[in-house]
Amino acid sequence: MINSINSSDRSQTLFTNEKKSAENNIVQKDETAAILELGNRKAQNATYSKPASRRNTNEISRLWEEAGKTYESLRAIVEQLIVRQGKKYENVLSGKEQLVVDETARAEAEELLSEDGELGVKAVSTRIVDFAKALSGGDKSKLPELRAAIEKGFREAERILGGLPQISRDTYDEVMRLLDEWANEE
Repeated sequence: MINSINSSDRSQTLFTNEKKSAENNIVQKDETAAILELGNRKAQNATYSKPASRRNTNEISRLWEEAGKTYESLRAIVEQLIVRQGKKYENVLSGKEQLVVDETARAEAEELLSEDGELGVKAVSTRIVDFAKALSGGDKSKLPELRAAIEKGFREAERILGGLPQISRDTYDEVMRLLDEWANEE
């Protein structure tokens, strides 16, 4: 979709109906010329947008930062595992070297994925719903759009991963339960 075209003259005559007079070869312009007007239609977003003043930008920033920290802690576990085994990151990614999950990494991952862990069902589902609420500005009328976006995200993850592990399916169920709970709040 083209949202704008830069031009100093946004209304330009592109075609005219010209008639030449046989007697004096004078060109007469028909006043019903076709005119193309650019930039007069209001651009429409393909996705939901809400005025920024309604969004909870502080909460969005906080959640974004929290998600970044969680990602970094998981990344650190993998990096430490690679270092402990004397492997090269590039070789592990390319499949030239295999990584064996040791007990230290297993314990760290289990803690992250536990019920009260940063990547556990409760924490992740709460972050997803809090993020949805912040983006919508708390507008419950946007619940269908929020649900659709969340469902699309889970479907995309499932497609990329070739299926979802049980923890992800449990997280999805909890997200939908929390959205239902929010919908029923008065």
